[in-house]
Amino acid sequence: MSKQPNSPVTASEMAFLQILWSASRPLNKQEILEKANAEEPLFAKNSFHLLANELIAKGYLIPIDNGGIGRKNARRYAPTVSCNEFLAMQIFSAKTYKPSDIPEILTALLNLSSSVDLEPILAKMEVMISKQRLGFEKEDSAL
Repeated sequence: MSKQPNSPVTASEMAFLQILWSASRPLNKQEILEKANAEEPLFAKNSFHLLANELIAKGYLIPIDNGGIGRKNARRYAPTVSCNEFLAMQIFSAKTYKPSDIPEILTALLNLSSSVDLEPILAKMEVMISKQRLGFEKEDSAL
């Protein structure tokens, strides 16, 4: 990948990425178009290559060439970042973002999730915070 993904995406590019994020494996053009047009078309069939090339140029997509001929061996596409990594990068790339905003961002997310049992989420966050602190302590002791 030539650059770290961080560029904004269009609604059609987002739909393309969401199809890939929901899949358990890289998908070929036909599979992506089938999912895109399953209910209400998410993007035009003719725009597939334009969208794929834009996402590749932005660093969000990687083509995987299977080297075969035919539909079953066609080029497949995989996202270079997970959905959660993408969302974090969108926040990080905002002009007004500061690392000191993280507690307020997390609080806002928790408030938006108030209908969910937050206890397991908070427990997982505590584990992640502990791991981060251990990482910082190791870096400090190496200095």
